Amino acid sequence: MILSEAQQALCKQLNINLTDVTTGNNSLFTLAEITDFVNGGVKRAWDYKPWTFTEKTYQMSVPSNFNGYIDYPTTFEDESVYRLEVPAIVTGNAEFEKKIFADYQKWFSDYPTDTSSIWTEHERFIFFNKNAVTAGQEVDVSGKLRAPTLVNPTDLLPFSPTSDNQENSGNNAIILLALSDVLASAKKKDMPGSAAQEKRAFTMLDIIWKPIGERRAQKNSQNRPFFNTTDMFNSRRSGRNQTPTGNF
Repeated sequence: MILSEAQQALCKQLNINLTDVTTGNNSLFTLAEITDFVNGGVKRAWDYKPWTFTEKTYQMSVPSNFNGYIDYPTTFEDESVYRLEVPAIVTGNAEFEKKIFADYQKWFSDYPTDTSSIWTEHERFIFFNKNAVTAGQEVDVSGKLRAPTLVNPTDLLPFSPTSDNQENSGNNAIILLALSDVLASAKKKDMPGSAAQEKRAFTMLDIIWKPIGERRAQKNSQNRPFFNTTDMFNSRRSGRNQTPTGNF
């Protein structure tokens, strides 16, 4: 589904003619308003679940004047980066381990020459250990994209990520979410109708997500702890070297 088809579908739900809206012959809605409602539905569906199309990996390069941080990708949501990897790293782990920002800063205040493969984020910046990389190395950063704003008539809706003719009912749910927003607007003031359409939309999205969630649940982690915990007893007390359980 493309934007023009979504506009048409929303107008059909409202029992109005898109041509009248486009030519200014509809007294209630403009084309810009119809487009805004469609984009609102896109954003609500986009943020509802961690859909595959919301994630992206950017490949960057360590700059020659690298001072320990790079700008957040402009298309990424705040605090959405979950993985940073330097594939060609010579020493240490290629996949860097994420740390709390304050702890990261304190660590390098205490150990400024440390070469550990660690990183953190703060505001719209990504910090990673400058001692562990060299200029020109590839840096792969994975995170969540912001929802797109559809502008051109041929712009694809999210649930048609590659082709207009390849989609699922998620795009229909977007239309229902847009309809919900229209009905809740000052021009319609139909809150019960809005709630009913919203419920229909999220039911459709839940149906789409169910098998995706089930498939993801079947995946097992490889050499990755379920929780990140600090070893509070990383060395045994003297005289207790034979203790079989615990580091006491």
